[in-house]
Amino acid sequence: MSKVLGNNIALIRKQLKITQQDLADSIGMERTSLSQIETGAYNPSADTMKKISDALGRPLGDIFFNPDVLDFKTDNDYANHSTKDTA
Repeated sequence: MSKVLGNNIALIRKQLKITQQDLADSIGMERTSLSQIETGAYNPSADTMKKISDALGRPLGDIFFNPDVLDFKTDNDYANHSTKDTA
């Protein structure tokens, strides 16, 4: 089963040199809960997503994403691929 929601929290947090504990404290969450969100074991509420976005100073779209969309192929992608294979 694929993840419903992926995120870049750990990546961005580490770039900003913020510990899990510091981020969790700043948004009023337990560090273990934040860890579960970072690993995709738990999907946060919209309110929690907004708090994380605000704390990291990044737009929601930079932090949270749907992993299935990243693998999404359009009909054109398949058409172009099959054209390249036959050329």
